[in-house]
Amino acid sequence: MSSPQAPEDGQGCGDRGDPPGDLRSVLVTTVLNLEPLDEDLFRGRHYWVPAKRLFGGQIVGQALVAAAKSVSEDVHVHSLHCYFVRAGDPKLPVLYQVERTRTGSSFSVRSVKAVQHGKPIFICQASFQQAQPSPMQHQFSMPTVPPPEELLDCETLIDQYLRDPNLQKRYPLALNRIAAQEVPIEIKPVNPSPLSQLQRMEPKQMFWVRARGYIGPELESPGAQG
Repeated sequence: MSSPQAPEDGQGCGDRGDPPGDLRSVLVTTVLNLEPLDEDLFRGRHYWVPAKRLFGGQIVGQALVAAAKSVSEDVHVHSLHCYFVRAGDPKLPVLYQVERTRTGSSFSVRSVKAVQHGKPIFICQASFQQAQPSPMQHQFSMPTVPPPEELLDCETLIDQYLRDPNLQKRYPLALNRIAAQEVPIEIKPVNPSPLSQLQRMEPKQMFWVRARGYIGPELESPGAQG
């Protein structure tokens, strides 16, 4: 799996002495490193363009970074609402316009508009809150599933599907297109569909997910997925 390419101006992670293979440092110094153009106005570059269009996760991440640059460091985002309005153009950078909707003592709200060709391609609202303990918990109990070490990843499953002559004949383009994609996320389905039942799946999926690469020890915890 290839890492995000270094910016054209050479402002890569190597210039800051970051250890090789540290995915978090690579992301912070490339994908999430926006260029300030004016107050609350930033420009973002593209580092992964799947299927000749912009990757939605990249736009969301850059928009959140733009919003976070307009609040103090003692608050953290706790709510994010996003809307993809138009398809993005991979040939152009994206401009992020931040509106300081409200700045309160405990909560702050920011609206971000991602613009290309003078039109919004993405809009979002982010709410920030000062860190404080909360008695409320919003989480389902962890289901009983096999550990990720006992499961096959999506690439191995696709390779098995391609070896089946019936599936290769029925879905040659789709399966090969998926197999050719370079995805920076490793996914291991808990209950992958058998080869003979690809179209008869239960409307529920469980899978392990983790980033491909070393994120950093400060972000690792026993409750982390993957």
